[in-house]
Amino acid sequence: MTHDEPLVELLFDRLAADGVPDDVADVVLGAVGGDDDLRAALDGRTTRLDPAGDGPATRPAHLYLDAVTVAGFRGVGPRRTLAVRPGPGLTLVVGRNGSGKSSFAEAIELALTGDSARWADRNSVWRSGWRNLHQPDACAIALDLRMDGQATPTRIRRAWPAEGELTDATVSVSSPEGESGGLDTLGLARPLRLYRPFLTAGDLGRLVTSTSTALHDSVNGILGLELLTETDRRLQAAAKPGDALLKDLRERRLALRAGLDQVDDDRARRAARLLAATSPDLDELDSVLAEPVGGDTDRAVALHRRLAELALPDPAVVARLSQELAAFAEESRGYEERQVKASVRTAELLRLAMDHHADNGDGPCPVCRTGALDGAWREQADLAFRELRDLSLSANRAASQITELTRRARQLTADLDPPAGGALDLAGGDGAALALLRDAVAALRLLPGAPAELAAHLADRYPAVAQAAELVREESAAYLRERDTAWQAVAGELRAWAAAARREPALQAEQARLKAARAWLKRTADEIRNARLAPFAAHSQQIWRWLRQESNVEFGGMTLQGSGTRRSVVFNVSVDGADNGTALGVMSQGELQALGLATFLPRSCAAESPFRFVVIDDPVQSMDPAKVDGLARVLADLAADRQVLVFTHDSRLPDAVRRLEIDAQILEVVRAERSVVTVREAADPVSRYLSDADAVALSRDVPDEVRAPVVAELCRSALEAACHRVVWRVRAARGEPVAATEAALDRAGSSVAVTFALALFDDPGRGDEVLRGLNNRFGRGAGDAYQACRKGVHGHWQGDLPGLVRQVRRITEGMR
Repeated sequence: MTHDEPLVELLFDRLAADGVPDDVADVVLGAVGGDDDLRAALDGRTTRLDPAGDGPATRPAHLYLDAVTVAGFRGVGPRRTLAVRPGPGLTLVVGRNGSGKSSFAEAIELALTGDSARWADRNSVWRSGWRNLHQPDACAIALDLRMDGQATPTRIRRAWPAEGELTDATVSVSSPEGESGGLDTLGLARPLRLYRPFLTAGDLGRLVTSTSTALHDSVNGILGLELLTETDRRLQAAAKPGDALLKDLRERRLALRAGLDQVDDDRARRAARLLAATSPDLDELDSVLAEPVGGDTDRAVALHRRLAELALPDPAVVARLSQELAAFAEESRGYEERQVKASVRTAELLRLAMDHHADNGDGPCPVCRTGALDGAWREQADLAFRELRDLSLSANRAASQITELTRRARQLTADLDPPAGGALDLAGGDGAALALLRDAVAALRLLPGAPAELAAHLADRYPAVAQAAELVREESAAYLRERDTAWQAVAGELRAWAAAARREPALQAEQARLKAARAWLKRTADEIRNARLAPFAAHSQQIWRWLRQESNVEFGGMTLQGSGTRRSVVFNVSVDGADNGTALGVMSQGELQALGLATFLPRSCAAESPFRFVVIDDPVQSMDPAKVDGLARVLADLAADRQVLVFTHDSRLPDAVRRLEIDAQILEVVRAERSVVTVREAADPVSRYLSDADAVALSRDVPDEVRAPVVAELCRSALEAACHRVVWRVRAARGEPVAATEAALDRAGSSVAVTFALALFDDPGRGDEVLRGLNNRFGRGAGDAYQACRKGVHGHWQGDLPGLVRQVRRITEGMR
């Protein structure tokens, strides 16, 4: 598995191999595509399956350090440049504490990042001392980077105005593409975060003692799994609203159920019983919500509805009835006073007499025989008869009206039928108005027999009945309003909850898909992550094996564990074969330093990193001599394909490099008064070989037959080292890719002629012209020295050995 393998294709293969259900697989791939695709997958719609950022991204070209120039910064006063070979190799920058060497290391980091890790944990007083004391105004740093394949270096320059703060620097970038005012054009922000090529002693300590999450992220970032991390974040974010809604539905159901218990309504009681179930019957709940107030099953509400609608005769109507009855009673009493019955009999007698007169004509009264029935009598009799008849009719009409009005009064009282007293408890409230009504009705029903008294009784008693009835209606209406208002308030919440609850089954299914997708992704991401971590872990173990030397600590690599806030890096460390989880706690400072290097260096040397250089400041702290030798071997191994720049004040590392005969450039930084810094070569391979050759050539203790081949071999090595230096310089200057330069030198191998042909003519095919070229350039003695070095290693040359060394030195110096 490579980091360039598209993760989407890998996920497709894993989903198919694991037999993940289609609906869950769609959710995983939707989350890979983005938020919109995830929503589409959850809704059953088509997704793009084209995630941004997947697959190999365009990376910046490989970068090598060419030079760093410092003026007025930290320990460097007047402008000084530290130049290094822009290609793989080990360079040691040595100098005592305070010499200014670390100022160059900080300048490299500051130029690229705008800050320095050495300052991270320092107080403001320490951070404020970034200007040089002796030359504070002309403060500037410049970093020259050689991009592989380009002849012209890219320069990053930061300059500060007088009295300016650290953050006030003016940044400029000049490259073969032109000038720019910032680092964005270089595209190094993300690589600097993932493959940070700077390491200080403080960094080493923080890598082991920093928070688990910070260390996890620094290692996880280089594995190229941001897509999986982002996919998991989308799944987690998509699940949060659903989880919150389901939780809210549960909490609201319980809260509604508790609230319904406080509502005195049969619908509320039945709704509460429905909500007691984990999954309530929503259709039944809708039926309850659709019921009107006072259903058939609620007797209390039915009683109050009857009372609220209680209909009694209008008091005005009853008053008129009373008034009419009283009037007719009074009228009837008048008729009685005028002896209406006698008048009726007299009228009858007059009628009979008038009939007799009509039949027999004028004559004596047939009864008394004294009076006469004649025309005058008849006229008087007709008038008297009409008066008697009208009085009789009026009396009869008044009697009839009294009878009807009395009937109506009695019917009225009989129709009044308020609920019985036993209903008071059922109806709720204190029932005072209903009791008052019943008492008033009972008093009204005590009707007197006489019409006049009945009229007075109605007038006196009915107003109390009407008033009591109005109170009853008002109390019952208020009861119904209050009861229905409480129900309607909770019914509105119930309707809203029921509408949301109808989505619950679909939401639960969606949450189950999201949960299954996250579980599968977590398991698969762990497998992919560990597979990609394996090379880094193996490299760490290899580095530890070189660094541990006589240590009892075993390092079995590292693994990434956990997620969210519980992510961490687990170091498989044991002491004398035992690990109780506290092995890191018993490691010495030197061992922790070595473990930090084992953790950091693989990250900085990742194949995907554009930085082909590593800057290490003071890595030797707390290391015993054995570990220093191991560190030298580690650095030499890294320098095979990386530019390794190490700053150290400890002489043990350069001593180990020389002792182990490791090819390295050693530069010495010396600081004089007023921060005047000098950078000089301490001992390059060419000088080292020639110094050794001089020593052997002048030695009287080495036999001649041994001395000549050794001197010839050392001189030949000096010439080859000088040639390699020329080849690297020339080819880097014209933008030759590093891999091409390395391949050319590898093809030259041990052939001195081909190596010289590359150095003199930049053409490996011109080996037969080397001898003539040397003589033309350096004189005839150069050709003889060249031949002596070629043949002398086999013991076929005898001559002036010190003279040979002098001639080779002239050649190497001329080739600089």
